[in-house]
Amino acid sequence: MNLRTLLRTSSALWVAPLALGLILFYYVAVGQENAFRQDYGWAPTLVSAPLEVAYAFAYGVTAALGAWESGRLRRAAVWELAPARSRYLVAAQVLLPVVGLGWLMLCLPVTLALARAGVVPTPVSLGPLVLGLVLCGAHAVVGFAVGLRVPAVVAAPVLAVLVWLVVATSRATDVPWRRYTLGQYGVTLEFGETATVGSLVAQALPTVALALAVAALWLPLRQLLSVAMALTVLVAGVGVAHAMTRDWTTDPLRIDAAPMTCAGQAPRVCMPEATVGDIEAVRTEVVGALDALVAVGIAEPPETVTDSLTDGRRGVASTEETWRLGLTSGERQGTVRYRMVTEAVDFPCYLPEPRAERSVLLWASERTGVAETFWAFLDRDPYVDDAQRELLREIVDGVLAEPDETQLRWYHEATRAACEASA
Repeated sequence: MNLRTLLRTSSALWVAPLALGLILFYYVAVGQENAFRQDYGWAPTLVSAPLEVAYAFAYGVTAALGAWESGRLRRAAVWELAPARSRYLVAAQVLLPVVGLGWLMLCLPVTLALARAGVVPTPVSLGPLVLGLVLCGAHAVVGFAVGLRVPAVVAAPVLAVLVWLVVATSRATDVPWRRYTLGQYGVTLEFGETATVGSLVAQALPTVALALAVAALWLPLRQLLSVAMALTVLVAGVGVAHAMTRDWTTDPLRIDAAPMTCAGQAPRVCMPEATVGDIEAVRTEVVGALDALVAVGIAEPPETVTDSLTDGRRGVASTEETWRLGLTSGERQGTVRYRMVTEAVDFPCYLPEPRAERSVLLWASERTGVAETFWAFLDRDPYVDDAQRELLREIVDGVLAEPDETQLRWYHEATRAACEASA
């Protein structure tokens, strides 16, 4: 059967308009909003965000149509004649359009997002898409096997709903084997993040193992041997996936994956190639802030100042040698110097008492020439009223009237007191 005839006679042809229309609707309603929350043109974001909704639909459609196609073969007694031809070849031939439709359902929203952003996907960004492409084939095989045993008119709609429901709800549970092994990579990757190979393999293993187990039953072997092989493959796949994910609380992510460009030495200033504007101007701001901080006596210059944008959602702590702060947003907002000051102020705890913290930050801002930026940020704080602002100004003005040594001693005492008050 040639390709044209195969496509014309396949159930995938008449389901395609509805399936692709549904995917397009959900991309417009949900997927593109997630894809463009950040405007940095990060290919992994543009690939992963539209797929979150598309996975379950694509898997449900391929499983249902796989069952429908095998039902047609069974009714026409073609499958019983399969010993004269390879059963794998027979199945592959009728499943080709089905899997192709599933691939289109996944590739359509990804292509739209990449085209809108004018971004070419990188190999590492395509991991979540490759996961979906592989599992479309696996679901088609599983559906095909069900259709050989259950009437297609029953198997197709039941599989469509069941597969969609199982996959779509997998992210709503705290059970690791469901969240991380059912084929829905439900993470919209942020700038600098990429999916790890392990997280993708864990998502694929159980379904692929089930498909391989089903395929093993079609081998021209004794039934007992075929069943033993199928069970071995299935248990191994599910067992490995469970062992990989049982201790996971979140999806493993690789961070700092964005290409960086750097300028200067001591300190070296680094920003992502995709977001950098005038890195020399940014470095000038960084150096100016460092000079002021060193002169005041509250910081030692680091070797590197790098953009924390690539740290992903979980963040990475700064060290004495490397400061990590929002250089991209600082450059866009004109707040690089102020961000350097807030990074330099060293509280010995994670959450200092807010009022004490504000007084320390205002003093440091006044001493380094960025007080205007401090007040601009404070004006946007709905929990700080005029009386609190006036009291804050009085406290800091009193400190600024003291000699430098006294001010520095107050700074160290105030940072400790802010943490003691918080505790």
